[in-house]
Amino acid sequence: MSISSRSNRRRSNQRPGPARRPVARSVEPPDYSREYADVRRDLFWITVWGGLLTIAMIAASFVL
Repeated sequence: MSISSRSNRRRSNQRPGPARRPVARSVEPPDYSREYADVRRDLFWITVWGGLLTIAMIAASFVL
């Protein structure tokens, strides 16, 4: 009897083990900096205009 047939017979007598999951690869998070550049610029201008209008309202409250 050859060695390979012995090992095949041994394997066939063993119960199959639990299914092995493939090893998950580490995935880099996507870089959204280019996609959100417009949003950042808009938020900057909203902050500037909001600050200017707040200062204008405070100044108007003293004048009026």
